[in-house]
Amino acid sequence: MRTRIIVGSLLVLLMIAVLYFGGFILLSVLALFSIAAIYEMGLTFRKKSYNPILIPAYVFAVSYPFVNFYFGLLSMIILYMATVMATMIWSLFTKRHTTNDIIPSLFILSYPTLFLICMYLVYFSFGRAIALVAASMAYAAPECADTFAYFGGTFLGKHKLCPTISPKKTVEGAIFALIGGTAMGVGMIYLQRLWGANVNSIVLILLGLGCGLFSQFGDLFASLLKRWAGVKDFSSVFPGHGGIIDRIDSIMFCSPLVLCVFLILQKLAMI
Repeated sequence: MRTRIIVGSLLVLLMIAVLYFGGFILLSVLALFSIAAIYEMGLTFRKKSYNPILIPAYVFAVSYPFVNFYFGLLSMIILYMATVMATMIWSLFTKRHTTNDIIPSLFILSYPTLFLICMYLVYFSFGRAIALVAASMAYAAPECADTFAYFGGTFLGKHKLCPTISPKKTVEGAIFALIGGTAMGVGMIYLQRLWGANVNSIVLILLGLGCGLFSQFGDLFASLLKRWAGVKDFSSVFPGHGGIIDRIDSIMFCSPLVLCVFLILQKLAMI
């Protein structure tokens, strides 16, 4: 537990530093995380004797943050479609990959790739002040929910939540996750004032509650994939936490939710 807490604290500090400096540093970190996440999904499929086509996905992962930042969203969409088509065309001429490898290859372009794009857009779709609120909710609320769920489940957990998917998760832990996400929403009401934002308090509280819920969906889906592949973690890059996907699985599910909410608020001129 000590190692888990130390590593988790260091990751939170890294996240705060990256969001503070933004710009090229944030773009580079997102690109590195994307490459690592795609690599981990490739490893997961190889555990089941699949050999997904990953080169086009790697090229997209290293370039999409910069393409969107310098050339715009449409250019990134075109790049993504080119990546999907390149993967399909590659499958027609390669001898190293079989027809069975096509579906895993395309799955990786959905999960984690599309979710990583949402992690990127939740910050870069808005002005600096609002972007910090949106990114904090997308990144920190699920982390807060996970932390509350971990300790709530460890000390109070008695009733199994989804034993066939994740035997250690409990109903009590799930309730604490909702509390943790909501707590982050309440905290953000006051934190946002440090950089001059003023997002509606009720929206932040409800969004925190939503992140507490969606973070569990993300965690359970990742657990489902790991159980299918027969692995405990996607990798071991973070002691006590597993791999990149293990660390951001809940964030990936919360980012689309936060992005949609803030885009709606923007359309309604509420931010």
